[in-house]
Amino acid sequence: MNSARHFNVLIIGAGPSGIGAAIALSKRGIKSIAIIERNDKVGGIPSFYKKKKDGVRTFVRWSRGGIPVFGEDYAQWLEKQLAKTKVQIELQTQVLNIDAKKKILTLVNSKKGKVNYSADAIIMACGSREKTPAERAWLAGSRPARVFFTKQLLCLLDGNHLSPMNNPLIIGSDVIGYATAAKLKAAGASDAVIIDNCSKPKCGFFERLYFRMWSNPKYQGLSAKSIEITGNNTASGVRLNGKNIPCDGILICGELIPNSELALIGNIKVELPSRIPVVSEDYQLSESGWFAAGNILGGFHGAERCYFNGRRVAGKVIDYLSKCS
Repeated sequence: MNSARHFNVLIIGAGPSGIGAAIALSKRGIKSIAIIERNDKVGGIPSFYKKKKDGVRTFVRWSRGGIPVFGEDYAQWLEKQLAKTKVQIELQTQVLNIDAKKKILTLVNSKKGKVNYSADAIIMACGSREKTPAERAWLAGSRPARVFFTKQLLCLLDGNHLSPMNNPLIIGSDVIGYATAAKLKAAGASDAVIIDNCSKPKCGFFERLYFRMWSNPKYQGLSAKSIEITGNNTASGVRLNGKNIPCDGILICGELIPNSELALIGNIKVELPSRIPVVSEDYQLSESGWFAAGNILGGFHGAERCYFNGRRVAGKVIDYLSKCS
């Protein structure tokens, strides 16, 4: 293993919050910054929402008057802003382990192999993921083929131009579920059925009204404690109150939880069962010099809000570094 290379600040995650933090740190004079990203491009989740004719704009630029844009456009804007700095970007790099007290990351990628990076401060901008069926606790049955999470669907629709279903059923009624229904309809599928364990959709009225330009999904709130996914080899529907609701593919959307696995590995305090890292008012974690930014902080927030949150966290990091110098 190579000896540790030292930075002023290391950032885990090159999504909107991580890039926002990196840009703000660079503008404030921090010289040695590196972003660690496991994907092959920067931009985070927005980069998977490709720009295409008659596509669905699902990201809102509130700082530009609330204009809806394609995720890819927003990711490219982030990339251009980042390119104006001297931030080191480590793509396709996985964090294997952390030493929280010494502020050391053990990384691996195909070019450098296994290497240690250390820093004066580290920002976790790892984002969040959708809950699995088991974590939702109200989904029963097996997991046959044609059961997808949103990111998997985006790779098929926008990455490979494939539509994996014609009669979709979406589990989860927040804005991600309704955006997914719109994207499927734009790709040629029929209007989806959306199911959730609440009487009314979690997606707000105005967001639902916006997505009506593309689709008008039928909402089915649960009156039972659970539903069962049916199908032996491939998903054929769900069973609810003894009634079968047929489909040829299931999307599990929304209900995000923080990607706080690295914090747990490093014995950094995390609330359970929410998995939200414990942070102080200055976004600092339980170990000195560790900070959190973006959706790892819990809840569901759009890309632009995460970007500006990253910039705020950068200010707290600079305050910390000035006190340590």
